[in-house]
Amino acid sequence: MANRKIRIFLALILLLNLLNSKLQAQYTDVNWTFGDSCGVRFNTIGIDSFYLSSVKARGTNASISDSVGALLFYSASAHYPVFISGTTALVGAVYNKSHSIMQNGLYIRTGGWYQEMVIFPDPVGNNQFYLFGAGVTSNGNPGVSYSKIDLNQNGGLGAVTQKNILVQSGEINDGIIALKHGNGRDWWLFYKNWGYNTDTIKSLLITPGGVSGPYVQAIGAMLNPGFYRFAINPEGNLVAGISMQGVLELFDFDRCTGIFSNHRIIRQVPSPPADEKDNFWAGAFSANGRYLYVATANYTCYLFQFDLLAPNIFSSRVIVDSLDAPLAPASALRRAPDGKIYRAIAWNDGLSFNYPYNDTAYNVYNTHLSVINSPDSAGVACDYQPFSVYLPNCRTYLGLPNNPDYTLGPIIGSPCDTLTVGIDENNLEAQDNLVIAPNPFTARFKVSLKKGSFPEHFFYSIYNLQGQIVLEGKLLSQFENFIELESVNPGMYLLQVQLGSKVFRKKIVHE
Repeated sequence: MANRKIRIFLALILLLNLLNSKLQAQYTDVNWTFGDSCGVRFNTIGIDSFYLSSVKARGTNASISDSVGALLFYSASAHYPVFISGTTALVGAVYNKSHSIMQNGLYIRTGGWYQEMVIFPDPVGNNQFYLFGAGVTSNGNPGVSYSKIDLNQNGGLGAVTQKNILVQSGEINDGIIALKHGNGRDWWLFYKNWGYNTDTIKSLLITPGGVSGPYVQAIGAMLNPGFYRFAINPEGNLVAGISMQGVLELFDFDRCTGIFSNHRIIRQVPSPPADEKDNFWAGAFSANGRYLYVATANYTCYLFQFDLLAPNIFSSRVIVDSLDAPLAPASALRRAPDGKIYRAIAWNDGLSFNYPYNDTAYNVYNTHLSVINSPDSAGVACDYQPFSVYLPNCRTYLGLPNNPDYTLGPIIGSPCDTLTVGIDENNLEAQDNLVIAPNPFTARFKVSLKKGSFPEHFFYSIYNLQGQIVLEGKLLSQFENFIELESVNPGMYLLQVQLGSKVFRKKIVHE
């Protein structure tokens, strides 16, 4: 009994330490930097404050904050002084929390479009971060690359320690996006190639070991070159694909395996070609995941709501707003930490491309954000308020921060929940009952169970850290079961043994 109490006490200490480390390492999306000098800080109920940032970007923005809401650093493309110099491939920049260019933070590889950057923490921790960038068009060596940032340097202001490491060459569609892995530590990044008659989605996996991939899946509508972006629901298990060709599609997404599945079409490529209501540009899910909001890009800029629980999703479409004067070519949508969805419009004077604005181009369209106050409500009850948030001393372009949900946690109890196994009382008992020898091992190991009521046989599965099954089978004995793993790569794995209604798990290491 005493030993049991000691084990429970130790388990509680481990759990508290784990929770404390998670809180200390937690990052948030509460600071948005975008447009021409805009900075907005959110709290859980709305906008907390405004400030001026160093961004002057027509679209691409990304930022990251710590657990208490302090801005850590941000990035944008284009960086205007570089853009006007004639450089076309390396126009991105990284800014520190003091709103100055971070050390080695200029000439980040992007193309100056709209959703070409994303920031997330390196799974190794220790104030290390990834900044992924994409060059969309053929100008200046397009592709996907990453830079690494160390915030331990320069008194916490940070430095770019690796820059423009190419992962994939060639044109991609404007719209990279990141999502936390089901283990709550690693990250997925996915995108589509820019090509003719292509239905492929490419994914990268970022772990403490680095960047792996791209992994390729042929799934979704056959599309030709054009803007294509993803939107992710709050749980991270449903992804919308949004295309300027008039396609809206949905995919289920497995955060453990990185696999897209259950493809279904909301709107197929229209024939005849898409009209202005079908040039889908950007999207955002409501906080409860039921409604998908989609903005279009054309002479009339529409904002739609789709009910994902409707028998016919496309027929559920409600026009929340339409705007055609002055010219508003498109709008960005983003769900904020307060659960509301914000909309930014790039104003166009009808004479020239709107980047950069001239010094007198201040109006209601580019000095305000519009907001959907109740996006979980149907139709007009969503309470869309156009141009209701004034942005002091700054202007919007066609972009809001491409920030992932930094607070998304592990999928507790899933096969890839390898980071929390062994900290609660039941798991401590399972750890004590499940015996692996040797561990680490080189080619094979023995499995035995100390106690319990055993059927004729029981089942085992071995998962890698991406949540993928590498081996499964039956154990025929309580005491002498040898499992061969010589053919798999060295590394850490998870052994799961199913015994009736009980599941035992233990980490194993293949040397």
